[in-house]
Amino acid sequence: MNTLDIQPFSKYCAAEVLPVGSKSITNRALMLAAVHGKPCRLSGALFSRDTEIMMDCLGKLGLKISANPAQRTIFVEDAAIKNKKASLFVGNAGTAARFITALAAAVDGGEYSFDSDAAMYERPMEGLIKALEEQGAQFYYKGKPYHFPFLMRTHGLKGGAVRVDASSSSQILSAVIMAGVLAKKPLEITSGETVSKPFVEMTRRMASQFPCAEYDIEPDATAASYFAALPIVTGGACIIKNFAKVRLQGDARFVSVIEEAGLVKTQIVGDDLLVMGVPEFDNSDMEVDFNDISDTFLTLASVAAYLPRRIKIKGIKHTRGQETDRVSAMAKELKKLAAGVIEEDDSLQITSHPALYKCKTRRQILEAMAENIGGRVLISTYQDHRIAMSFSVLGCADIGRGSWMEIENPQCVAKTWREFFTVLEAARGNSQKFRVVAIDGGAAVGKSSVSKAAAATLGYMHVDTGAHYRNIAYVLLEQGLRPDEPESVASALKNMKLSTTLEGNSAKILCQGRVLGDDDIRCERINANVSLFAAIPAVREFLKDYQRSMADFAKSGGFGGVIMEGRDIGSVIFPDACARIFLDADEQTRQARRAKEGITDSIKKRDALDKARKVAPLVCPEGASLIDTSNMGKDEVIAKAICIIVNS
Repeated sequence: MNTLDIQPFSKYCAAEVLPVGSKSITNRALMLAAVHGKPCRLSGALFSRDTEIMMDCLGKLGLKISANPAQRTIFVEDAAIKNKKASLFVGNAGTAARFITALAAAVDGGEYSFDSDAAMYERPMEGLIKALEEQGAQFYYKGKPYHFPFLMRTHGLKGGAVRVDASSSSQILSAVIMAGVLAKKPLEITSGETVSKPFVEMTRRMASQFPCAEYDIEPDATAASYFAALPIVTGGACIIKNFAKVRLQGDARFVSVIEEAGLVKTQIVGDDLLVMGVPEFDNSDMEVDFNDISDTFLTLASVAAYLPRRIKIKGIKHTRGQETDRVSAMAKELKKLAAGVIEEDDSLQITSHPALYKCKTRRQILEAMAENIGGRVLISTYQDHRIAMSFSVLGCADIGRGSWMEIENPQCVAKTWREFFTVLEAARGNSQKFRVVAIDGGAAVGKSSVSKAAAATLGYMHVDTGAHYRNIAYVLLEQGLRPDEPESVASALKNMKLSTTLEGNSAKILCQGRVLGDDDIRCERINANVSLFAAIPAVREFLKDYQRSMADFAKSGGFGGVIMEGRDIGSVIFPDACARIFLDADEQTRQARRAKEGITDSIKKRDALDKARKVAPLVCPEGASLIDTSNMGKDEVIAKAICIIVNS
């Protein structure tokens, strides 16, 4: 038996993923190019079994198509249907099965033999076939009526009134809408209840954009759902490239569903979507209707076994007639992982193990999972790509014993994303990389809030070097020393011992074994003296080695990286840091922020001291990423910083 071990993420996710092009859009674009009979270049196209089957069928109908998988382009050079006889194989591709059947039916005097994978023999075609019969096509079945395989004799589409039953698949209605361009007179389509309505809207919107010479294919929103869900089980952050460009696909709403449920936080950064894990989960029941975005229901269902809550997913009856009976298949596989699974005609209810309901944090959940999942889990995929990909997300959870999940028949993902497991492994590898991150900037630019939030999201250790100087200033002042006594300060430093303790993920400095509180080091006396002490070369030299040791301290503590904030981290302490970020803001904004903190010192004076000191003056290091925070919200700055870190 062919299986694949899923390797867990032992560190928080820190990855960037470019999803493949949308299968739904690629095959619709090919269909629309064919019905209009004009050349069209498709960029960002998906190359998978389903789209290759679509292109093969079009080629057998006489279209001339050239493809460049490396550049993700398809060129329909000659879109004319020339062949009135052909043997057409549609595999298990629902889009090709429905679209090509409707397209061929529009040919006057054609005879076409259709066959498919055995799984397609059971998938719904009756609504389409009856509509095409009404329009003049004749069908001769080689097996069960209204199912593949069959012979179709065609007389073109006569046009006029036609009723389309798309209650089992929206692709049936989409096929008639697109093929209707070739009808002898305009079609007047009526339809009853239709599932997955956003896909019909996608068809109508795309139809209004053709004919055209160039067409850009959006990233696949369904494929993106797997990596949007990844931080739920791994923590950390995943950047989904070009997701902001998704305009046609209803499945993009999956991200809103999991964010509204409190499972992730998101932020658009340029053209990309940043998805971040949350520190805690609640255990309230969750019920959500997936009728419009049913391809993504499997993604949520798979991670439901990890979540400390009862989740009911409804509106999915029609998915019983897809690549497999997805409701039944998911129920069977989830029973290997969850405490309770209730399968109803139109829904699944998943209840995780009772031990998980006491958990709030990811660590607690993983420990509870380790106790309740016995041995290795083999996931049967039923030759369904979405079952394979969705359960692989759950398998990335690190329950403390290495790989614990196997995926049967992993090559089935080639239907829509041949490289899925390679991309998943690359994301894991990028997350394993230990990163040293320097975040510099003057007073009141947001260093602390950004550094702490980014470190918490990514599972990195946080170091506030400003606190180092404040601690030194406090101890020196307690000893009766002043900043204008550099030689005495240098002498005192020779007897000062430094060590480190952890509070959560923050490294705290101890001077002479003493931990100082914020009340001690963040007061007017320290505010007035800290920059003066920090300007003394002996103080900066004294702290340099200690601050550099923080990287080793973080690594030995099992952190995925270290984020160190200060004024000379990217220029002096870690000039070779993986990511160097310099935050800035205009003086007025910074002074207002300072006032909110109850600090009355002058930003202008503080900057002058920081920039004028002889050793390690405040500068934006060459090559560092500059972020002007003047007109940015805190969440926006944090997201941009995280994206820079993940990309480093």
